[in-house]
Amino acid sequence: MSCMLILLLFVGAVAWVGHACIWTATLNHLYGRALPKGLLKLWRFVTAPAILAFPLLFWFAPMRSFVDVSAWEEPSRWERGAGLYVVVCWHFALVFVYVTFRRALRKRPACLVSERTRTLDLWAELGTELRGDGKGRAATRVPGNCAFKFDITDLTLALPNLPPAWDGLTILLVSDLHFHGTPARAYFEHIIDELTAGPTPDLVCLAGDFVDTDTHHEWIRPLLGRLHANEARLAILGNHDKYHDPDRVRAELTATGYTVLSNGWREITVRGVTCVAVGHEGPWFPGTPDLSAAPTGTFRLCLSHTPDNFYWGIAHQVNLMLCGHVHGGGIRVPLIGSIFVPSIYGRRFDYGVFEKDGSAMVVNRGVSGKEPLRIRCNPQAVRVRLVVGQAAGLS
Repeated sequence: MSCMLILLLFVGAVAWVGHACIWTATLNHLYGRALPKGLLKLWRFVTAPAILAFPLLFWFAPMRSFVDVSAWEEPSRWERGAGLYVVVCWHFALVFVYVTFRRALRKRPACLVSERTRTLDLWAELGTELRGDGKGRAATRVPGNCAFKFDITDLTLALPNLPPAWDGLTILLVSDLHFHGTPARAYFEHIIDELTAGPTPDLVCLAGDFVDTDTHHEWIRPLLGRLHANEARLAILGNHDKYHDPDRVRAELTATGYTVLSNGWREITVRGVTCVAVGHEGPWFPGTPDLSAAPTGTFRLCLSHTPDNFYWGIAHQVNLMLCGHVHGGGIRVPLIGSIFVPSIYGRRFDYGVFEKDGSAMVVNRGVSGKEPLRIRCNPQAVRVRLVVGQAAGLS
């Protein structure tokens, strides 16, 4: 094999990575917007063929254009455009490598005191009973699918502006249940058994995406009604709820005893301390929480379905934001991590704890999904324990 051919293959392989980055980043960004489902499905359908078709483009942009300057004397318009696109792809490939490297070396958030995860292997306990009758049940047969390995993650966060009376406050964060038949109801029953086995949390926070059919609203009360809290139970809706009678979802949650914040705020009392509880269902539901009349100087807790609203939270002095929606990417590649993350910021906030300018955010990977396919990315619920920042040695 000649050196020229080796160089050609190398340049083409790197450009192909960049090409895939461009199309995937576009897909991520579109899925972070409030666009029609039909358009999103169409773009998703087109993305994979477009990525796989890159070698054809590369074939029509001969590498002689890059190794022999004289080849540019009379290039066709197609060759010139394709060659320029290859250069752009190289740029995106290098950015992808740089971002991946930086993500691997990013520092632990200062507010994160401890993190511990316990994994439940529900398939070993319940087997085929978990598959249910949903449209996505075929995905559960994919080798390596960990949709039935469930993580319960315990986080301790030190927040400097935490009211002293809240030292040790516990929050259960649950999101993205996606009731539609797969996983079967037995899956959710078992998870809730585990979540209710320990001490009752002070707050239960549900961050949206409850149903994926028009008939599974009936699961909300008997399942989520089992989650109890010492102080308050809060909820918002997600983008999937928008398409399956959102008014009924809100009614079911309210009847179950949850305070549905929607796109708004209200004062609640927790351990004798007044705080502002904020709901942010944007961009899928109209309106944005208007905090202009909200009291200042009090702790602000925000439930946002998507982590894309983090910068909004920072601008509005939100102390703690709790999110779901992005599922940790669903499929995580060794060394690289997540790829498809439905966010305008791509994989920046795929899951975990984030902190900026005095605001902290917890993004969990969700309990399930409309498409129950998880590769190296277990579904998850998060239990958060808050401690005063100074008590943990933080400023």
